[in-house]
Amino acid sequence: MSNCKKETSYKYTSRSSPPFSANKCKSMKKKGNDENIYKSVPNKRGVFRWIIVSKSLKRSKKLSLKEIQHIAIRYNVTKSGTKKQVAHRIINLKKNRLNKKDEKNLLNVLI
Repeated sequence: MSNCKKETSYKYTSRSSPPFSANKCKSMKKKGNDENIYKSVPNKRGVFRWIIVSKSLKRSKKLSLKEIQHIAIRYNVTKSGTKKQVAHRIINLKKNRLNKKDEKNLLNVLI
């Protein structure tokens, strides 16, 4: 039976790797506190460590048409049309004045 149990101490909750002891979860894959996938792998001395297996693609949530229209109003851009049309219009006209969060969300709509 495995002793692989979630730890709640500050050491385990404050780091980016999983909140588990790598030595107790030998050769297992777990999701880290930073949403990446880690695997417990031994080093040359046999001590297990968490190694990133795959990085998660953190995507911002998809915006609704109403949310995009509110952004358009904020930047004084016409709010009529589809989500892609409005997002494209905002990015083309106001790219240098957009805040980074709005720009990231609007580019996510265009993808």
